[in-house]
Amino acid sequence: MSYSYVALDVETANDFRGSVCSIGLVKFKDGNIVDTFYTLINPEEEFDDFNIFIHGITPEDVVDSPTFPEVRKSIVDFIGSDIVVAHFAQFDMGALKDVYQKYELEFDNIEYICSYRLAKVALPGQLNYKLKRLAKNLKIELDHHNALSDARASGLILEYLLSTNSFSDLNAFLKEFRYNKTGLLGQYGFKRKKSYQYKENLIYQPTEEEKAAMNPDHYFYGLYFCFTGKLERMTRKEANKAAALVGGIPEKGVTKNTNILVVGEQDWRVVGTDGLSSKMKKAQTLLEKGQDIEIMTENDFIRLLEE
Repeated sequence: MSYSYVALDVETANDFRGSVCSIGLVKFKDGNIVDTFYTLINPEEEFDDFNIFIHGITPEDVVDSPTFPEVRKSIVDFIGSDIVVAHFAQFDMGALKDVYQKYELEFDNIEYICSYRLAKVALPGQLNYKLKRLAKNLKIELDHHNALSDARASGLILEYLLSTNSFSDLNAFLKEFRYNKTGLLGQYGFKRKKSYQYKENLIYQPTEEEKAAMNPDHYFYGLYFCFTGKLERMTRKEANKAAALVGGIPEKGVTKNTNILVVGEQDWRVVGTDGLSSKMKKAQTLLEKGQDIEIMTENDFIRLLEE
């Protein structure tokens, strides 16, 4: 069965997601790249030095580039009726949502999926699902933080997931892994149909009022959590409470129930020369046995917590 999709990536000028300064689009049809689109965008905002360091785009580079409203039609026309795929789509599609709202534009009908989330369920056993690591593991050429190269890598990761799981139908592939609904720009995210249920935990017990405020569709709802290492932006107690308040189930150690291990800064005097804590080693052992454990950084945890 014929299928097509458009891989997408954006870069931003500063820590506001709507400060989009470049976008890359790669069109795939039946496993092949058939077209590409790339442009710098004038975000009409200041650039942070950190962002410049990451992607190398400067204010001088975009001074004569179109603004987002000026390039919007070209982007939408390129996508057409295809589904969009992005790696960690919460960021890229969140950036598009913010830039649409920044210019008070009506949202276009853009459906999307996430190669990061799909890789977690269709390619188990990886210690890290970030774009750079997956691209290296799958031998995909990548000029990281170039929007066109990142988009291409995201599309090729999806292509690998399809082929390695013997699917030639994108919709059938999504349904197989319980992604029965795509995300929609500005409306709702790309989430897996869950079989998880909220359970009480011994670390922080939410009040009845806090339980009533939980959203069963939150990414962390019903998932078992464990933390290792020193967290920079909150204490371990605060992190456990934050996870519990959205329906997560914090644990003191890695177990056969663990779904997510959040890794903070490791003390080499404790973890030794390999840099792996006892919790990380146990998670690695369980991963090798086929358990679906996601290992994420503190920043990833906070980003998903706020979704």
